[in-house]
Amino acid sequence: MKPLHKPEKILLLPICGLGDAVCYIPFVRSLRKEFPGSEIVAIVATDSAKAIIVGNSPDIEVIVFNRCQQPGWMSPLRLLRKLRRRRFDLVISGAHLNSIRVPLLAYLCCRKTRVGAKSERLSFLYNRTVNVPTNAHAFERFRQLLTAVGIHMSFQEYSPTIEPSSESRDSAMQLWKSAGLDNSECIVGMASGADLNNRGRWLPSLKRWPVERYAEVAKYAAITCQARIVVFGTSEEAPLASAIAESSGVPIVNLCGKTRLPELQWLLRQCNAFVSNDTGTMHLATALGTPVVALFGPTSRESFGPLTTQSRTIQGEAPCSPCYPYPTCTLKGCLAMEDISSHEVIAALSSILTTQKSATLFPIESLGLAGSRVTNERSLLCERK
Repeated sequence: MKPLHKPEKILLLPICGLGDAVCYIPFVRSLRKEFPGSEIVAIVATDSAKAIIVGNSPDIEVIVFNRCQQPGWMSPLRLLRKLRRRRFDLVISGAHLNSIRVPLLAYLCCRKTRVGAKSERLSFLYNRTVNVPTNAHAFERFRQLLTAVGIHMSFQEYSPTIEPSSESRDSAMQLWKSAGLDNSECIVGMASGADLNNRGRWLPSLKRWPVERYAEVAKYAAITCQARIVVFGTSEEAPLASAIAESSGVPIVNLCGKTRLPELQWLLRQCNAFVSNDTGTMHLATALGTPVVALFGPTSRESFGPLTTQSRTIQGEAPCSPCYPYPTCTLKGCLAMEDISSHEVIAALSSILTTQKSATLFPIESLGLAGSRVTNERSLLCERK
């Protein structure tokens, strides 16, 4: 691949939500270090994605474009005209493999160097491509794209870490105390929701694990582990937290819709463990160093799982799973998510808390589940390298 002349203006097209934005943090940091004087603009899909990138790379301009909130062709055309006027000399796609809009946008916004994955459907629109496996993890996809501009990082080096903003610490701790929580307690966080951006036939709500099973895990953690349970999410997901509390019969601290992103980072760091389906909050907790039990059904843990040795992933099984981004059924729920038992999640949670406290909190062996489908995803990916 020919050496790349130093670009003056760089356009990044991840067009992502919070989860992928967390994976994108090392990408942006590395690019800024390699091209310190270049103007860098990134297009993302949500305000939370913008906040997390700006919070970790304040010298990057981030523009939010959510096509679900701006339907039709006029909004994309206005964005295209705005970007074309800026005359970028390097554009790097972050598109999913079947995307049509992103490679077209890259082609129309830059006449010089256009970078993308060779496995993308419209890869012929790029003039500099890299080999990215079709089932590559988001971390690996972004890491490989960096090689096209001469940035080579090991898999271990490409690991996002986040340090919460000091400005939000006081308000976060005040919220923590007003909820009746103590720093000396064992805290188990949960997120049972999903993002709200439908993509064609793909419904993010398919990623949700049944509320009744979250309740069983909450009951175990509260009674057996003497832990406090805190549920995080958007205001629209507050009823899910209430349902978990009602079904479990144990006290639940419902913080859904009560935290801004900077405060959420501090509160996630306070948790001893975090149980969640495939959400952006799960990736955020991982980057903050909180051990996670992550549940996957319609999406694949190989492509989206947390990459830390302290976290655990469980992949539910069904003939149609994983189906992202093209579901093959019309069911409102996911058979693969229903396949994950509460006992499996309890076993994974117990293994995390046991490691932290050096004491057996739950007789995992009696469940006959230890090591069955509970897997550390970073170990799996390192073995494939």
